[in-house]
Amino acid sequence: MPSSHDPSRRLTELRAGMSVLTSAAADLGVGSQTEVRVLADGRLWLAEQQVAVSAADVYQAARGLVAAQLDAIAQVSARPVEDHALAWLVTLQTNEVMVGLEDEAAAFDAALDSPAFGTAALEDDAA
Repeated sequence: MPSSHDPSRRLTELRAGMSVLTSAAADLGVGSQTEVRVLADGRLWLAEQQVAVSAADVYQAARGLVAAQLDAIAQVSARPVEDHALAWLVTLQTNEVMVGLEDEAAAFDAALDSPAFGTAALEDDAA
């Protein structure tokens, strides 16, 4: 789903999208990690594409990738896009809850390990 009708802007978004996709694939062990550097002006330098992109370009590219994926899944499954989008959303929300629980558990464990909450504090509570 193109976000821009300007061919130059669309090309930049497509390049950013390719970089997002290849970086995500590399994170999952496919190929090699592509180089991305932050430039002084805040843009990202995509070494593989030899282009600098803004955060807006990356965001629009990621939106385009997700929209294309949702559309392809809907076409293959012959089910509406909404079914798949809602399923992804529920999965992401579940993951968010799980991460929150893990963070709370880690904070609780850290508090238990702190000197302020040592065995002396437990012994005082028991008395």
